[in-house]
Amino acid sequence: MPDRREKALQTALSDVDPEVREAAAISLDQLEGLRDLPQLLDQLATGDRRTRIAMVYALGKIHSSKIFVPLLEALKSEDPDLRSAAAQIIGEKHHPKTLAPLVKALEDPEVGVVAEVATALGQFPDPRLSKLLGTLISREEQIALAAIDSIGRIGYPEGEDALLKALSDSRPALRIHAAAALGKLSLAEGT
Repeated sequence: MPDRREKALQTALSDVDPEVREAAAISLDQLEGLRDLPQLLDQLATGDRRTRIAMVYALGKIHSSKIFVPLLEALKSEDPDLRSAAAQIIGEKHHPKTLAPLVKALEDPEVGVVAEVATALGQFPDPRLSKLLGTLISREEQIALAAIDSIGRIGYPEGEDALLKALSDSRPALRIHAAAALGKLSLAEGT
């Protein structure tokens, strides 16, 4: 079946409509990524630090359920940059099965990783996350800002109390972000 898809997409690269050509090119890249998945996974497991981080980002371009186990393993790596990259890609994919491990990653000892995890959680449309993220506002500024922005991105009114508290925080950056995030919350459930 991939051969049929590839042939059809290669034909679409010559379509008169530039948007069709662009969509075909993107799809061909995705098919190539699926074909390269075994090599990507091997490099993720055995490559040097820079290669492993690049492989996490490469996995982000692939649409397959096979990427989640390696991404979750990368989230537990000893390398904080690899954990941050994995959190970013997991957030972009926002697959429901990755939510619990991502929440657990809030316990990471590295501030930058926790901030990236808080940002990633903002990609999941779950009102329970608003309250959880609200507990991070008292943490380091990088974490607090990521949490505030994610509460706003999630948009549920359950985050209002945390944002109102942040609006009176002594740190100006938190107040700025809280003010902006409050405007993104829906007015009531379901709106």
